[in-house]
Amino acid sequence: MHAADEGVVEAVAVAITNHLQSHPLAADSVDGVARWWLGAAHAGVTVAQVERALNLLVARHAMRRLRLADGVFLYSQVPPTRQ
Repeated sequence: MHAADEGVVEAVAVAITNHLQSHPLAADSVDGVARWWLGAAHAGVTVAQVERALNLLVARHAMRRLRLADGVFLYSQVPPTRQ
């Protein structure tokens, strides 16, 4: 991945995190996240970049990925732990 692409992926990850602050129960596919969660500032972002950002957030344990029966992955925020 090129440095510029890494910057885009990180910016998308931040935008996804910001969306989840306002919509903590949101859950969607990669396509849904790309279409509905990201604002106009990310209009040129590819679905592949969105998928990489989601996978980055999963690796950071900020999001979880659930495979549905049809093979589509659903992404959602990891709920906060109770203390």
